[in-house]
Amino acid sequence: MNRNKLIFLGIILLTMLPLVNSCQKDSDIEDIQKEEEEETQNGTFEIISESNPRITTHHLTSGSSGFQIGITSNAGGVINEVIIPGLGDIMDKEADLYGRAGQVAIRDASHGGRYNPTQAGFNETLGSKCEITQSSDYKTLVVEPRPLALWHGDGQYDFTRWENVGADPYKTDGGNTDEDGLDEEDLPGKQLDEVRSEFDYYGTYEDLSGKNGIDIAIIRHYYQISFIRPPGHCINQHRAGTKLWNANAVQPDISRNAPDGVHQGSDKDMNRMTSVWSLRHDRDKWTPTYTYYRKTNGQWETLIMDDVGKTDDEFPNGDHTLFINAESNIETEGRALAIYRPKTDINRNMIIGLNETDGSISYKDNRAVKDVIQYSPKRIASMSKYGFVNIIRGMINRTRLDSNTYEAFRNEVYILYGTPQEIMDAIALLDVSLGI
Repeated sequence: MNRNKLIFLGIILLTMLPLVNSCQKDSDIEDIQKEEEEETQNGTFEIISESNPRITTHHLTSGSSGFQIGITSNAGGVINEVIIPGLGDIMDKEADLYGRAGQVAIRDASHGGRYNPTQAGFNETLGSKCEITQSSDYKTLVVEPRPLALWHGDGQYDFTRWENVGADPYKTDGGNTDEDGLDEEDLPGKQLDEVRSEFDYYGTYEDLSGKNGIDIAIIRHYYQISFIRPPGHCINQHRAGTKLWNANAVQPDISRNAPDGVHQGSDKDMNRMTSVWSLRHDRDKWTPTYTYYRKTNGQWETLIMDDVGKTDDEFPNGDHTLFINAESNIETEGRALAIYRPKTDINRNMIIGLNETDGSISYKDNRAVKDVIQYSPKRIASMSKYGFVNIIRGMINRTRLDSNTYEAFRNEVYILYGTPQEIMDAIALLDVSLGI
């Protein structure tokens, strides 16, 4: 073959390379969807399995600007894509990991914060696959109920005797020891049983643009974490007597108003429970300068974003329900992204008792100890983290409740995109529609 033909072929191959890469990405998603269909037909997903945290399997666009979020069925439907018009996806290499995606996780003080059911999975690449259903009008994504896995103990408590599915972060255990003191040599599910918590996750993402007079991008995210299984092997690994157990955190009565009676905490319950819902983004993709927040008197205040957190009172006189990350301190200019957790019945009465027979709510209980904004502009030098922290008295395991009843923790948050003024106006309209 002569030199000119070789050059011609080389040019063709270079021209086709982006197309090959694109086809490869589409092929990866098609393979994932095929696996989902097969596993759904089989009636189950493994609680954790190895997967790529950078793959987004489902998308939801809101408003006319091109704002979009993406979630992944590889890891409990967590958010691993936020597309801001003119910038693209602001969740890149730093935020595209299962421990850093947009998600919710819970833990409690009595178990030393190490019994940690997490939406995404066990570690940065061992995710909890799930089924995601998209509505026919493409306005809603539903993450169907699935068990939550335990996160790996933050490198401070090794509870996994088995590493047959994937390695934990503990490098001195030889892959076959742990600290929970249980004989797990003949555990039927091995690592799958060790990490499969007593909790289930269910969530929805709904595009509300065009409703209630709001025409900018607005997405409602509802999620529910159910204490649906009786205490089993998973929570028993974190029982009283282990090195992490904190008896001082056990509640004299977990419930406030419901269910009736006194429910003193035990090592089979959640005592002084913390829930964290957060988003993250790469600072090299977007570095907004300002933060807007609403004060208890209804007025708005503006701060320098990177200064937030440098004092004890992050948001002076704030109502702790919302904040806006913005490029400009002129309300009518620049791109802005807001997160809002309104004071609705769902967010005030976060604990509900559910009747397993008919799905009805048997009771509601406000067990809030503290509800605050979590805001870390420089969680690490290259990444910002922000969201909400809810501290509650705890949750009662179902063996102590009426027959066919279990407790669930619920929340709703709204994600909005526009200029700061557009967002403020949209929140005012949303509050009217919510009756706040």
